Amino acid sequence: MNPQLIRRWSYNQLKSKHERLVINKNKNNRQLPMPSSLCLLNNDRSNLTIDEWNLFSNIIHAYDEANIIPQMKYHLEQQSLLPPKLRLNPSKSILIFKVLLSTLLPFIERSSYFHDLSIHTRQILIQNNFETAGALNSIFLIRELKALDNMVFITNCTTIYGDKIIKHSDHLTARLEPNGILVKIMILILAFSTNCSIVIPHYSDNIMSLPSALSIFKIQSIFVTMFWKYLTYQYGFNGAVRCFNCLIKYILDILHSANEIRNIQHEQMMNTLVEETKNLLKK
Repeated sequence: MNPQLIRRWSYNQLKSKHERLVINKNKNNRQLPMPSSLCLLNNDRSNLTIDEWNLFSNIIHAYDEANIIPQMKYHLEQQSLLPPKLRLNPSKSILIFKVLLSTLLPFIERSSYFHDLSIHTRQILIQNNFETAGALNSIFLIRELKALDNMVFITNCTTIYGDKIIKHSDHLTARLEPNGILVKIMILILAFSTNCSIVIPHYSDNIMSLPSALSIFKIQSIFVTMFWKYLTYQYGFNGAVRCFNCLIKYILDILHSANEIRNIQHEQMMNTLVEETKNLLKK
């Protein structure tokens, strides 16, 4: 080794360096590290306000707290325990679909916006939107429960709607948005529409008044604005456009399929269920 390359240090230089290191170490010890926050909003890069994040969270919790999926799973299990002859009974088949569709009400009733409306306006919402919003909710449940793998459920389907329902259901279930969070929000958006179902002439007397319609538009606007901001946050503008477009197209396909499978039993079941639900709102 070349001795000229060895740096020479005097005692005073070494002492001075040691003192500087001690001072710096003491400073660092006094400066405690900043604890990381548990609040997700600290790192939030979205355009959603705190109120919109709260609304988003409340919608998801409302669906989960309604115990819709466990409730439907229980009814399918109970149906499977029945003797084969009873399983084929049309009344039992209708019952399982009534339970499937009726799970919508506990979800929307957990929204404070629903209770801000008059009883009459709530009843019109049920009349106008129950079938389509209920259908989207039902398809979501069918997918989550893998109900199309359940032979008892398939038997119930064919008893009411015939063999073609399985093809329709399988197609719609496969195409449903994979993100369940988006589906839950979309269900509520449909439920708070002025009318998202096929127009039926004898229900024309249930057209809501202008003040009621404006109230509904305001509520739906709050939901859609929050939803759009969340989509752009997750997927960017172009991705949000594609996602929202697919969801709207999917709703139109539900309307088309509902019209294709419509029969007398379905009409009677829906009329009974809607009237029962409207009567519950009077209490």
